[in-house]
Amino acid sequence: MIKTKNIRFVIYSLLILSAMNVSAQDLNALLPDEINGYKPAGKDTYYNQENLFDYINGGAELFISYNFDKVISRTYKNNDEPKIVVEIFDMQEAKNAFGVFSHDREGLDNTYGQGSEIYTDAIIFWKDRYYISILSYGETDMSKKSLHDLAAGIDRLITTEGKLPAIITHIPQADLVPESIFYFHHYVWLNAFYYITDKNILNIDDSTDAVLAKYGEPSSRYYLLLVEYLTRENADKAHTSFIENYAPELGSNTAIQTEDGKWIGCSQYGKILVAVFNAPAKENVTGLIEKIIN
Repeated sequence: MIKTKNIRFVIYSLLILSAMNVSAQDLNALLPDEINGYKPAGKDTYYNQENLFDYINGGAELFISYNFDKVISRTYKNNDEPKIVVEIFDMQEAKNAFGVFSHDREGLDNTYGQGSEIYTDAIIFWKDRYYISILSYGETDMSKKSLHDLAAGIDRLITTEGKLPAIITHIPQADLVPESIFYFHHYVWLNAFYYITDKNILNIDDSTDAVLAKYGEPSSRYYLLLVEYLTRENADKAHTSFIENYAPELGSNTAIQTEDGKWIGCSQYGKILVAVFNAPAKENVTGLIEKIIN
């Protein structure tokens, strides 16, 4: 006879195993078996950090910098219709999936997942820990319909949603360009969107959450950078490093005017470093910083 204590242990173990199975769900379970006569052609292919460069040489760095785990690639064919290739990237955490998606976002669209971009021959979207790319090699009425039906089908099969990085909640909304919000935790991507220096003077790494956002009109764009560190001490060090290595003139000032007539500023709020670049007026800098630290 099994003792009550042992029964509880067995039930507990089963619950743990069930949770592990859900979190480690095979990516092929998120792909429809058939859409409008489109069926898988050949075997699914899988890639991880060790061989991702063999699959997308030149673009693998982006995914790996966001702690990419694995990807499945499946080709769908339907007689003479254009083939469709679907990729589902498992990014381990929702914030990483959102980060990859935020790299190329051009507008705000929530048709699929938690954010999507729809093109003539492609759909990309993110949902929970997954980043999904669907590409049609040509366009017919059937391939276009199937492109959207595949996106909708995958969206339904991913039954959970993930949370946006908490750092985003600190972004002031007035004059914000909403589709410009870009999340990252590798310093190289900051320089890709707004060049500061080749060195990692802000100590951005996997332990930090960083977000860059654009403000103002196209003719007078300025940028807000927020970086959240694990400790206030780490934020202190980054703040000091920024002033010493990028803008010594700041000193104890919140904002200064640069040689090109633009304004920059930097401040710190607890574990968060705040910096503003390329602002047309001092009030743009101080206004953003005050909204965040007050």
